[in-house]
Amino acid sequence: MTSPHLEAERDHLLQKIQSIRNSGSVAPLNVWISPAPKGEYLYYKLSSKNPQYKNQHLGKAGSEKYRDWRARIQRREAIAELEQQLSMLQTLIDRQTSILVELPAGE
Repeated sequence: MTSPHLEAERDHLLQKIQSIRNSGSVAPLNVWISPAPKGEYLYYKLSSKNPQYKNQHLGKAGSEKYRDWRARIQRREAIAELEQQLSMLQTLIDRQTSILVELPAGE
């Protein structure tokens, strides 16, 4: 039997991840925002190793496209952090389960 506290925390992390996914689009991996200076002005573009997203013009920092992609990237990073925590927690749960299995009956 695993700790109900660990299981509750795992469920909580899964709910947070799902909540973030439900809040809007999530940027794919290897997509980032790069500055694209033009004369006196600073514009931004979407950069990626994926040709589908490569060098999409986002406009200035306050533009709708820029804010949208920045939010997508922030969601991706938040999910990655939560998934890392989930992985560590799952390791604890697995370890706890294996220890309980190894104990002889009646002890």
